[in-house]
Amino acid sequence: MDKRNKTIGRLYLAVGILLASAVVFAAGWLSRWFALGDKTRSLIWAIDATNDYFYEDAEEKLYDRLFDALSLDPYSAYYPKQDYSDVVSSNAGNALGTGLSLWSGSSTPRIYSVTGNSPAEHAGIRAGMTVYAYGESGETLVPVQDRNELTSFVGKQEDTFYLRCGFSEERAETYAVTPAAFRMSYCLYRDSEAAFRFDPAALTEKIDVGEGLPELGEKTAYIRLERFYGTAAEEFRACLTAMRERGRTDLVIDLRGNGGGSLAVFCEIVSHLMRDAEGSAPVAALARYRNGSEKYFYADGNDFNSYFTAQSEVYVLADMNTASASECLIGALVSYNTLDRSHIFLRKNTENDVARTYGKGIMQTTYTDLAGNALKLTTARVYWPDEKTSIHGVGVTENDGAFGFAASALPGETDKLLLYALENR
Repeated sequence: MDKRNKTIGRLYLAVGILLASAVVFAAGWLSRWFALGDKTRSLIWAIDATNDYFYEDAEEKLYDRLFDALSLDPYSAYYPKQDYSDVVSSNAGNALGTGLSLWSGSSTPRIYSVTGNSPAEHAGIRAGMTVYAYGESGETLVPVQDRNELTSFVGKQEDTFYLRCGFSEERAETYAVTPAAFRMSYCLYRDSEAAFRFDPAALTEKIDVGEGLPELGEKTAYIRLERFYGTAAEEFRACLTAMRERGRTDLVIDLRGNGGGSLAVFCEIVSHLMRDAEGSAPVAALARYRNGSEKYFYADGNDFNSYFTAQSEVYVLADMNTASASECLIGALVSYNTLDRSHIFLRKNTENDVARTYGKGIMQTTYTDLAGNALKLTTARVYWPDEKTSIHGVGVTENDGAFGFAASALPGETDKLLLYALENR
């Protein structure tokens, strides 16, 4: 009898625990429900009603549109798990394809960009070239009549194809391009005698990408920094080391078309470029959030003197597509007296006669859920190291003391803005 009573007692206890848990859960759910605002509760009701009563299965379309609505500005976005995985892989420097992109600003089929270390770059194709013909073999090229047809053709190719392109039709050549997986390179080094990249898979290996630029002179090196992702920081440091070993003391940093990227990569790169900074980890940027809190971003080091002399001059090339981390870099260089504002050369838009950088002084943060989906939101306004200057919506302009020079958005065989900077430094 005692054994039976004990069993019944345990059963009552288990039921009691379950009932208590249900009450606690219900109380918590109700508290949470009534803590939500009227609009949030109404949205949940509307979603449930749509799923229950719409005449077709609308769940996938409904959630796609709801997630699209989370893009509150051009920089915020929702990424399903696989899409976010692709973004992470791309930001790490992994790519697949040709590395070519065509300029959308005209019906003329011109090459807008060629990704560093891509099949297109290895084939010899350069940004600014016009594509005159294309085909699956060098003997069956057809003239380009429609830019969209060319884009579709290139996007569909899995094996080697051919493009006839150049800076003029008279000097155009035929290039063989084979789509492949590759690691993106983000820095291009040039001086008066050489032009090369560092292989992102083995940063001690150089990849020749053309001839030197005699106009740079014997003292000056040129580094084109294309984005703040992947191995950009390691490549930039390797370029500075090459600059030092090759006896160059002045530097032109080309940030044209650089839309930014990771602030962590920015903090690594800027650590080599702060002339008058003090301490082992100077402030590189400041973020201010809606709730009033602040976050300082510190350089990863402070070794300007390892690459430059006291007399070294630094120059920057920029344009309307120079944004975000690139503008932070300009700000840090100005703040620590590495860069005189008169050493900033801006491409002046030939359509509206405006010379400026993009003006993106805000920061995004990415949040992930347990399933691996991600939400990227704009979360803070970013300031230069002086803690006062924000270029958001304004950019760096001629009013700041920079020089503007009218030039095409795409380079020709001659880089007119670079030559203008070299002649007027």
